[in-house]
Amino acid sequence: MDQLRAARPAHLDTPADEHTRAAELSYAMSQPRTGRTRKAGIPRPGWALGLAGVAAATAAAVTIATTGGTTPPPGSPIATDRQPTTHSSEPVARLSARQLLLVAAESSLKAPQGSGAYWYVEKVSGDAQQVGTRTRYTVDSLGRSRTWIARSPERESWWVSQNLGTKPASGSEEAWKRDGSPSTWTVSVNKNADTKEQLIIEAKGGKPFGNAINDGDKVADLAGENVSMAELQDLPTTAAELKAYLLKGYRGHGTESTGDPQDADSWLFQVTAGLLSDMPVKPAVRAAAYQVLAGLDGVRSLGEVTDALDRRGEGIARTEKWPTGEFERQLVVDPRTGILLTDRFVAVAPTGTYGWAKPGTAVHWNAIVKAEWTDREPVKP
Repeated sequence: MDQLRAARPAHLDTPADEHTRAAELSYAMSQPRTGRTRKAGIPRPGWALGLAGVAAATAAAVTIATTGGTTPPPGSPIATDRQPTTHSSEPVARLSARQLLLVAAESSLKAPQGSGAYWYVEKVSGDAQQVGTRTRYTVDSLGRSRTWIARSPERESWWVSQNLGTKPASGSEEAWKRDGSPSTWTVSVNKNADTKEQLIIEAKGGKPFGNAINDGDKVADLAGENVSMAELQDLPTTAAELKAYLLKGYRGHGTESTGDPQDADSWLFQVTAGLLSDMPVKPAVRAAAYQVLAGLDGVRSLGEVTDALDRRGEGIARTEKWPTGEFERQLVVDPRTGILLTDRFVAVAPTGTYGWAKPGTAVHWNAIVKAEWTDREPVKP
């Protein structure tokens, strides 16, 4: 820890100024989910577009809270009006991925436990899709989701989502105009492993929809298992014990598809990011989760990066192979606070459904706008 403190760049301790980003967040987003016995985590390459296209479809009820995405420690809401940190003109050393994650772990331990009747998470997200009849170009499907996980099993936990519509991606505006400036598009999405279907997506957004997500006392999905608030609060606080706990759910494939093989490190990267993203856990558990990530093979540092909400953080990444090609799973972290800002999939060598995506294209991203304990009741649609 002393060596890490000595290696820590000074700019990580520079206080960030605040300014309003209401205009930017007016189009920011998250995904409606399709009907499942529980809510899914972050959509993976290979089936993420199946969820993206559902932004235009009717969503069925879900019963358990999501695990995927990105988040801050309990009691520490993410400031959406934070101005990017101002840096010195002097060069600073880049932390390795392991160093960065261990610094984030140390910062997480300093976070307060927090209190309130609900753990509230607000996300914005987007999916890139290729469309067009006269010419091909990219559009972004946008949405927003909010989740209230009740501390007491006597209260209802709720999930609410809203389709914020679809718009031409940055750099695609001229191609969209050449295509006649359409306000609806037809996209092909994966209905399941063997079947595709056509869906209509629209520029216009929709009304909020949602439902209670309790399944008895179970309120969340962690590592493929439905868990209660009490179980989340009792998770192991050391990296070795937390890793062993999470690996109990590993069956050689992803949490959503038994026909989609996944190595243990990729699986741990996914479910640990989900824990950091959504789960109401103790600061020591969050710190242990960062330590688990620090021990995985193939994790590299991206240096300073900017997410889709124009927030700056330090990026780490791990390359993963899926039936639709090779993608890089990127996490954007604020190491000063231990906050996980964004979780995104970036094309490396995509094929099939994503064959159109140029290397470096973010085909799906999830960002946390706010994550905090609150006494405010769920806003039901």
